Amino acid sequence: MGMWAFAPWDNDEAADWYGDLMDRTKLRDAWLDGINEEPMDSPGVVRAAGALFVMLGRVYIWPIKTFDEDLERTIAALSRVVESDEYQEAPELIALIDQEIEELKSRRKPSDKTTSTSQRDEKPWWKFWQ
Repeated sequence: MGMWAFAPWDNDEAADWYGDLMDRTKLRDAWLDGINEEPMDSPGVVRAAGALFVMLGRVYIWPIKTFDEDLERTIAALSRVVESDEYQEAPELIALIDQEIEELKSRRKPSDKTTSTSQRDEKPWWKFWQ
């Protein structure tokens, strides 16, 4: 087995399994239905789809052909969710969604060849919401 890091998806066996899972379940197709809902009409559905991408939207898990496009789609959708009247009434909820957006932005490809340690590298992958 080829392992290149310690996250659960950072090995050949897991990456293949995730790819098969995405293909067999058509998870991305169902996810697209949710993330493409109108954020002003269905902010809860859009946020739920955004949360799914926060959890699974990683290289070696998410379909690589659409990863960058889906990452940007999620950031844009969640940015519109915080503008909904319903969510504007809860500043603490907006702060949480802003954290989710920042987590997603940290997954963008670096604009230069330098490497830096991000905040997400300092905590376990599964502690995003804790």
